[in-house]
Amino acid sequence: MRLNIPTLYTIEALKKESRDVKRFIFHAEEIAQESQPGQFVMVWNPGVDEIPISIASASPDGMLELAIADVGECSHSLHQKQVGEVVGVRGPCGTGFSIRGERICMVAGGYGAAPLRFAASRARESGKRVVVLEGAKRSTELLYKGDYLKLGCDLQVATEDGSEGYKGLVTELLEELLASGERFEQVLSCGPELMMVRVCELTKRAQIPTQVSVERIIKCGCGACGSCDLGGYQVCRDGPVFNAEALERTEFGRWTRAKSGKRIPVIPHVTSRGAFELVSTPPVPFTPAHEPILQSTVCGIDFPNPLANAAGFGVSGKLLYRYAVAGAGALVTKSLGLSEREGYPNPTFLEIAPRSYVNAMGLPNPGIRNYKVELEDATYAAVPLVLSIFGNTVEECREVAKIARDYPVAMLEFDASCPHSEFTAVENDPRLLSSIIKAIREEVHPKPIAVKISPNIGAPVGLALVAQRAGAAALTAINTVLARPTETTLDIPLLGNPTGYGGKSGKDLTAGGKRIVFDLYEELNIPIIGVGGIFSVQDLIDYAKNGACLFQVGSALVSEGFELFSRLKKELQSYLKAHGYTNIGELVGEAHKR
Repeated sequence: MRLNIPTLYTIEALKKESRDVKRFIFHAEEIAQESQPGQFVMVWNPGVDEIPISIASASPDGMLELAIADVGECSHSLHQKQVGEVVGVRGPCGTGFSIRGERICMVAGGYGAAPLRFAASRARESGKRVVVLEGAKRSTELLYKGDYLKLGCDLQVATEDGSEGYKGLVTELLEELLASGERFEQVLSCGPELMMVRVCELTKRAQIPTQVSVERIIKCGCGACGSCDLGGYQVCRDGPVFNAEALERTEFGRWTRAKSGKRIPVIPHVTSRGAFELVSTPPVPFTPAHEPILQSTVCGIDFPNPLANAAGFGVSGKLLYRYAVAGAGALVTKSLGLSEREGYPNPTFLEIAPRSYVNAMGLPNPGIRNYKVELEDATYAAVPLVLSIFGNTVEECREVAKIARDYPVAMLEFDASCPHSEFTAVENDPRLLSSIIKAIREEVHPKPIAVKISPNIGAPVGLALVAQRAGAAALTAINTVLARPTETTLDIPLLGNPTGYGGKSGKDLTAGGKRIVFDLYEELNIPIIGVGGIFSVQDLIDYAKNGACLFQVGSALVSEGFELFSRLKKELQSYLKAHGYTNIGELVGEAHKR
């Protein structure tokens, strides 16, 4: 299986589709042969950014076609490219359309005509009858008309100004067709979100199975960062194509997220209804199973099992809730600062070797004041919540802690060690770290504070002792390792961070993380939370024997999926029973008793 990293491809052809849209054609054999309608690729213009683009066509002979609209900095820079120049492409990403039935209606709005063109091609290849309803503001903005007709589709267009076809919205055209007795076995739709909401309303009334392709901010493209969250779904992995009924308990059509993860209305400039629009539909309350052999009490907090996600793997409360349902015994939030922060340009999360990753997210977060709504969603899972926070001055961290003081969390985790941001200075200044921990503790006591450190400093044990003396109740080890991957052909950094630096995670951290936990246990009198390269039950056993009593899983969620929590829990339980342990706590530190 190919690595999730950009590969350079030469632009074989360019064709102007409309005033704002160009077709880009590449010979990308592996991507083209794996692609399914509705999937997307990440397109990288080196030195600028990387953006998600839906696949408009992929042929067995390896030709890949993308329709790119000139709507932002990266897409504008791509529009300046000429035939023969190169861009980076990785993918295909996400889940595509499942085409069913013999008579299918495809409802396209604006740029949504591109992925539906691919779907129409596949449907026609298998002999299905396809009716395409395409809408735009004016006739000059209609895309792929000739392609749809050449494929043998029944194409009907709607323009808002009446310059071609039906005058009005494409959803009004759909409504009239359904009212006239037209029947379809399936409806597929892609376009503006409010258009698709209306499509779903009409097809639900007509009892027609419907799939829609949803757009969200995409950063990692592989289900790691959670920036594309939609009601706990990861659009880059669970989507972008969803069955309409799956979206009914989400914020679809009401609000979306900014690059920071902050909730923003789908309709800009919402005023009086704004507060209502940004509220979630609550998830179903969830209580984990009672498993005494896995229960742990750490820092006075009862954990149903010792597994948690690592900080950074998910912005939303509903995604955290999904981790609990999947088997996590604690939930760790995105790292939160005092102010909203967008993070770095893409690429931000790449796979540089099998199960070895590097990221430079840049600490995107909505800001501590905007996060309470996410915690409210997460509390529907009855497991402890750990609030990850960061800052690089005593005053800033004190203010963050003051705001977080009344939040429904059991513990705070201070990230002293993000290796690719300006906040790494905290880890390198023991006096500053000590002052920050004391300030946080003054604000949140009696809630315990864990401090997260990395192996990027010369003496992690010494820094851990500083944290312990300052009042840290636990120590989380280890954070990612500093790395700077490059694209060898162009000899430029792969990551979007202006410095090119990021943090390496995954299997490359496993051995080092276990060793550092062993060394920490020898010197500390506070609990240790192990994190770094945990993929298997043997990793858990090793971390526990070396001294960790809780375990955070991060990058493994990308390759193994949410099912990893339940698998690790089951296998750990079996190991403990088979070896005569009555509780996980008996395993902790065993390597030091030999």
